[in-house]
Amino acid sequence: MPEYLAPGVYVEEIESGSHPIEGVSTSTAGFVGMTVRGPSSGPPLLVTSFPDFNRQFGGYLPNTLGDSWYLAHAVRGFFDNLGQRVYIKRVKGTGAAVATSSGLAGGLITRLTSDALTNDTTVQLASLRGVHTGNKLTFTQVKNGVTTSQQVTVTAYDDAAGTASFASSDKLTSDFQAQYTTVATDVTNPGTAVVFTSHDEGLWGNSLGVQIYPSSRAQAQVLALVDSVPGTHDTVQMTTTANFYVGAIVEFNKGTAASATPQKVYGKIIKVIGNSIQLKTAFANSTDLDPNAPATVTTARTCEFDVAASYGGVNESFRMLTLDDTTPYYYKTVINASSMLLAVTSGADNTREDPFTMPSAGDGLNVTMGGGSDGSEPPDSDFVGQDNGPGNRTGIQALIDIDQISIVAVPGKVSQTIQNALITHCETLRYRFAVLDPKPKAANAAPDLNDIQNQRNLYDTKYAALYYPRVMVADAVTGDAIPVPPSGHMAGIYARVDNQRGVHKAPANEVIGSILDLELKINKGEQDILNPEPRNINVLRNFESSGRGLRVWGARCTTSDTLWKYINVRRLFIFLEASLDQGTQWAVFEPNDEPLWARLRQSVSNFLTRVWHDGALQGAKAEEAFFVKCDRTTMTQDDIDNGRLIMLIGVAPVKPAEYVILRIGQWDGGSSVQEL
Repeated sequence: MPEYLAPGVYVEEIESGSHPIEGVSTSTAGFVGMTVRGPSSGPPLLVTSFPDFNRQFGGYLPNTLGDSWYLAHAVRGFFDNLGQRVYIKRVKGTGAAVATSSGLAGGLITRLTSDALTNDTTVQLASLRGVHTGNKLTFTQVKNGVTTSQQVTVTAYDDAAGTASFASSDKLTSDFQAQYTTVATDVTNPGTAVVFTSHDEGLWGNSLGVQIYPSSRAQAQVLALVDSVPGTHDTVQMTTTANFYVGAIVEFNKGTAASATPQKVYGKIIKVIGNSIQLKTAFANSTDLDPNAPATVTTARTCEFDVAASYGGVNESFRMLTLDDTTPYYYKTVINASSMLLAVTSGADNTREDPFTMPSAGDGLNVTMGGGSDGSEPPDSDFVGQDNGPGNRTGIQALIDIDQISIVAVPGKVSQTIQNALITHCETLRYRFAVLDPKPKAANAAPDLNDIQNQRNLYDTKYAALYYPRVMVADAVTGDAIPVPPSGHMAGIYARVDNQRGVHKAPANEVIGSILDLELKINKGEQDILNPEPRNINVLRNFESSGRGLRVWGARCTTSDTLWKYINVRRLFIFLEASLDQGTQWAVFEPNDEPLWARLRQSVSNFLTRVWHDGALQGAKAEEAFFVKCDRTTMTQDDIDNGRLIMLIGVAPVKPAEYVILRIGQWDGGSSVQEL
């Protein structure tokens, strides 16, 4: 109770009336299966379009993995039939491996920006990082499988023009074309090797494109070299220290004149003080930078590198990276935190004081990846998965982590072990429905009527539906028509009907989008065998001869319980139960008495009235559609004393008009004559 201790006006908020109950979503799907790439650990990932699926999980797997390669086709079918949200849990192949680069260490790599021809003594380079007099450059051209190499010694360089020159006695002896040539500096101390791997396992990683480029975060003009303490020439005064940082390697460029002495020297920052930087290692002489030498301007710039990665239309770029884990730009931290394509496994190199800590590939700017593998088809147990706790579940069990999922499938996986696990998942969680695929014969041949009936006889559940036959789609590579499981297309139709009509509408007499045909053309006589109880197999029919296309022509659960034989009735109750569960949580621990009962009755009645108005319940009046009881007739004093509040709810769901019967007979017509 509030306290009133001093005279005054007290404004208080009180709760009165009913709490509105919002209907839960029923159109979010959850699929489990093999993909080209993507994380195999952690919770399932949300996908909202097929391009989004390609971006996160890659495209189509080759059809060499038994019945485990269908997931991409199912996702495509889901979105083509107007599904909007699906969570994907990847199952990786047995023995799947990430692609790995060879250890990358050493010389800075640059490239030609124009062709260098025989007898040339000056070349134009994309970057002059680390290029100075006395420095050796190695030209490597790989063209038409032929490798040509030559090493020259730099005698002069021009930063403004971006050129490096060498003696006439050291001129080029071959033509080097810019598009095929890389240029590497010599390295005496290569430092720690850098290893890139593909972010996830799979053959895709071998096609992952990785490039490395030099870059610089900051540049300034040097004003003076001073002492931090007398005799220690380690502090450089500059025009600005903006974007200079502790841990950065700095290149000091003393000019472009030809000289036998290197015109570029390097240092590592240990402190930034105003417009000065203090270096880890002091210069030997106070004049080593020569900032005031005639006709010479000494500049300082930081030495970083960029990494670019690309695969399947996904492009990533990571700029201004370092190999020093004491900086905020440490390449391993940056890439591992944000890349979907790359991972870094190597350690740091904090001791270097020269720019040659930028990793480079032995064959140039392009890093070669190899060793990635899809592995072999995983066992059923990997699809069933293990419940290792939140965020660590695998296979079907991982779908537990996402409350929003209401439609589940493992496209193409038709073993009894996996389909039983899918059914158990739905029955345990109660608010989900499984879509089951037909099991083909050996060598992927079409199952016949006996096959599909034998498969149906394995299960008896009101939380799943079985569809037959498979659908035909265009192969992504050849364009040929191939059979694929219908579960993805059906999940999309469920979602489409839910969003356009409501979960109470049976997902049947609906056109199947984005398919070429059905694997088998089932006629009415054959469906007369499959559709009625006790089989309840949902048939996909070809009505092209009557201009009605390819349609779903069944709406039954795989159950022997006649009360729950229709899919829409089961899913309507899933919707009602989940919505009431979520919408009445506020009542827990409230005083269990008449005011609470009245508010609950009002909340539930308002919600069911809205459901009735939407056409999901029978009856000309709301009173005919449902009833709600919560009073002394639904609970005893013992229930109340033991903290139990019991509400009794009855609803009259609409049933589909599965058989439309038109009775017609002859009528004599005419009129009757009456005497007035």
